[in-house]
Amino acid sequence: MKQAVTLKDLARELNIATSTVSRALKGSPEISAITRARVQKLAKELNYEPNALALSLRHSKTNTIGVILPELVHFFFSTVISGIEDIAYSRGYNIIICQSNESIDREILDTKALFNHRVDGILACVSRNTSVYDHFIAIQDKGIPIVFFDRDVPIDASKILSNDFEGGYNATKHLIESGKTNLIHLSGPEGLMLSEQRTRGFVQAHQDLGIPFNKEKILRCGDEDAQENFKIIQNALQKGMKFDGIFAVNDIAAVGALQALQAAQISVPQEVAIIGYSDWQFSSFISPTLTTIRQNGNEMGRKAAELLLEEIHSKDTFIEPKSITLPTEIILRGTTLNK
Repeated sequence: MKQAVTLKDLARELNIATSTVSRALKGSPEISAITRARVQKLAKELNYEPNALALSLRHSKTNTIGVILPELVHFFFSTVISGIEDIAYSRGYNIIICQSNESIDREILDTKALFNHRVDGILACVSRNTSVYDHFIAIQDKGIPIVFFDRDVPIDASKILSNDFEGGYNATKHLIESGKTNLIHLSGPEGLMLSEQRTRGFVQAHQDLGIPFNKEKILRCGDEDAQENFKIIQNALQKGMKFDGIFAVNDIAAVGALQALQAAQISVPQEVAIIGYSDWQFSSFISPTLTTIRQNGNEMGRKAAELLLEEIHSKDTFIEPKSITLPTEIILRGTTLNK
């Protein structure tokens, strides 16, 4: 028996993305008329037929949505879950929560598990190790809508993100305006878009405020591990690196830096000021209390759930993806010099 032609077959033949083929067949205005014509011509030649299972799944409901998170214990993600639950439960939906533990292999298993549970849609924050997205595209091709949150992905899908460039920019600007002009940045994992955006904000603030910038002052930290960042700052001090301010990619990195400075008997914020990111609960309990950039995780969860339910209930053949960027807020505390 001849195997049915799939979207992947069309994409491979035309050397374009599967998502582009899908959108072209649905008549998306985002796809050029030439590409739409090429796709539709090939689909006709190869007798492509839409997946009947996908169509049936698109129109049947289980009133369940799936959520994929990198970490359940992360304070920010716990606030996102709270927002998701508020909206889902108020609309009569149940949720299934999966944890990838920052592993793409686990993430792939999660998508398969949620599909097998016949969820109506998926809310996903990809792992920091995710660099291929076929498992998500396969879910979309089966007619299940996906909304991504917090971490950006190169997929045609709706997204709810924080303005990480703005957060990095304002954190750096605050340090500089507080009189700290020789800064280092504890940056996040390479390739993780939110980390790169925060670093871009750090660099741009230097340029806009006319402060000399040295790339050697960007110190890469791989994980959310206070001990790792303790060692990074300890090594910087031992090498004689001079700095009077630190912008950390997250609050745990900031705490590691604070502990290293305290161990070296360097006063904070008088000699070195520190600002973190995310506003974990402990930020207001440590001494000195931590200045940080707050992301509204609850609002992100609520908006992501609202957008997903909108797509689940849409009767349109083609759903135009939406991208929403939420603002951040600087929370001033004891680790910076306030004017």
